[in-house]
Amino acid sequence: MARGGFSVCLLVLWTTFWPSSGRAATAWGTVITNVATITMSSGAPDFVGYQLPYNMTCTVPIMPASSIRVLKYVVPAIESPGGTLTYTIWYVNRSASASSFNIVATDALPANVAYDLGRGSWNGGSGGTWASLYSSNNVTYAGGQPAAGQSEPCYLRFVLDWLGPAKSALISYSVTIR
Repeated sequence: MARGGFSVCLLVLWTTFWPSSGRAATAWGTVITNVATITMSSGAPDFVGYQLPYNMTCTVPIMPASSIRVLKYVVPAIESPGGTLTYTIWYVNRSASASSFNIVATDALPANVAYDLGRGSWNGGSGGTWASLYSSNNVTYAGGQPAAGQSEPCYLRFVLDWLGPAKSALISYSVTIR
């Protein structure tokens, strides 16, 4: 190295999540911080001695391997008695690399409505399969859909067995306003 020169070190961190490794998982939201300190000294006898510390910091936020976003909407937004409302629950897997499994949504029928029928489902190419269940007590569930005209208390449960990375899926059902 030439007299008076210095070298630079670049520190790069990679983080990988291994869910099946058997190791204790770090809590989501934790920020891992790594600080490397490099000290450079003059070392030549004919120069004024000095030490120069240099710190490099890298931070990595720990996020879940997959992240599901759920949206629910109703069409139309305003309706009269006797009219029909269609509720849609839309799931989006926000992970670019990890699938999500056994996604469960439980939805209670609102007051003053009667179940009409399930309008359909779409798995967004995830390959996943929907299961529909219903209950009058939110404890014991039967497979399938409730009979048309079922009113509260009625809990609908929708289970998607898996949703691939960067995929979305939806389920919808209709009710009639009493």
